[in-house]
Amino acid sequence: MRQLIPILALVPALAAAERPQDFAYGIPLAVDGREAFYQVEVPRAVYEGVVRADLGDVRVFNAAGEVVPHALRPRVTASKTAPPPAKAVLFPLRTDAPAGIDGLDLRVEKSGNRTVVNLRTRDGKPAGGTKLVGYVADASGLDAPLRAVVLELPASADNVMTRVTLEASDDLKQWTTLASGASVLNLAAGGERLEQLRIEFPARKAKYLRLTWPGRGTALELAGLAVEPGETIVEAPRQWQEVPGIAVKDKPGEFEFDLGGQLPVDRLRVVLPQPNTVAVIEILARARVAHPWRTVARTTVYRLNREGEELKSPDIAIGGAADRYWLVRIDQRGGGIGGGQPVLAAGWVPHALVFAARGVAPFQLAYGSRDAKPAAYAIATLFPGYKDEATLDLKSAQPGAKSAAVAIGAAQAAAPQQLGGAAATRERIDWKRWTLWGSLVFGVAVLGLMAFRLGRQMSKPADPPKD
Repeated sequence: MRQLIPILALVPALAAAERPQDFAYGIPLAVDGREAFYQVEVPRAVYEGVVRADLGDVRVFNAAGEVVPHALRPRVTASKTAPPPAKAVLFPLRTDAPAGIDGLDLRVEKSGNRTVVNLRTRDGKPAGGTKLVGYVADASGLDAPLRAVVLELPASADNVMTRVTLEASDDLKQWTTLASGASVLNLAAGGERLEQLRIEFPARKAKYLRLTWPGRGTALELAGLAVEPGETIVEAPRQWQEVPGIAVKDKPGEFEFDLGGQLPVDRLRVVLPQPNTVAVIEILARARVAHPWRTVARTTVYRLNREGEELKSPDIAIGGAADRYWLVRIDQRGGGIGGGQPVLAAGWVPHALVFAARGVAPFQLAYGSRDAKPAAYAIATLFPGYKDEATLDLKSAQPGAKSAAVAIGAAQAAAPQQLGGAAATRERIDWKRWTLWGSLVFGVAVLGLMAFRLGRQMSKPADPPKD
């Protein structure tokens, strides 16, 4: 009996071992090299074939049919980047007028790639003089907000110590102070040098910058000026799928859309059928047909023609929603969207799946199973010493490139193949559960019958006593 116990303990483990045939579909993964880990971008077909929206029914098998460890990297839908400093065109301002910089009227004329600053006095006369009172920098070529300027002094400049005022403008008439009394230093003593040539300020957009100093101060000769753009948010590239709408019967202005899978959508576009249309819409979603609709967003969409160009409403940002079915409800005031049907475009950033290359290639990404439970590791568990995404990197294909802390090879996904077929995703009859429920119902019925018979016996009148 004791020898039988370990054998019986192995039975559930053997029964729980997963095989590729337990999943509906599979995608062969081609790997190049002998890396410990490989990464693949989850294809659209996986989202269309999984049962679980959290990708819990996804596995990676090796050539021997063994499951290998895998993890999903955190999805990065947007990142911050700081563009490098850019040289600005610098124009010196010279005048002998007593009012100094305040007595000048600045005008910028552009012809092709040339920019000319025209200086005039307040009464319209050409400004003349030799005294340097400031500079104007043209930063109109930068779209990003500015956060700092870096001054470049001539090579002969030495022992510079002054204070300057930095202002911004979009029309050269109204100026806003960005920094007042900012120190500019370039001192040398005993072989050491002290420099302060960078002026930082709260980020803002500006076409022009003006640098001045007190009228009684020494003129600050500059050889150039560079502007530092502030951090900008860069959206990750997304995959898009467009689905035409189907009008809901007896409900004007309502259109349904079926994305065909559980895509991790975080951006939406509603393409209107006719130009010069403005509409107020409500967007709803649900995971299954039997589920109730829930509101995702309320917004205004438009498609307008202006001066030969078409203006469209921006993408609608939503929280990640892996719903398959969507509904657009259009306000019918003003005629709705007129004739035609809208198109819904859904955008998403695919997951990146990383797996350990244990065993022999080729590897296979299997997905679609009604019985599979989540088996992905946390990314910090799969990679010892993981701190953040900066410690992970795809292996560079360039020879001699510096390797990252953890190198990950790139796996190439092939076309999907059928494994267990759609039968692996369909719900099957749970005979064990129904047998248990049947036993419970039968037991209740038996107890009820016994109680009924006992009640009848107790309600009968007692027989009269015999003489």
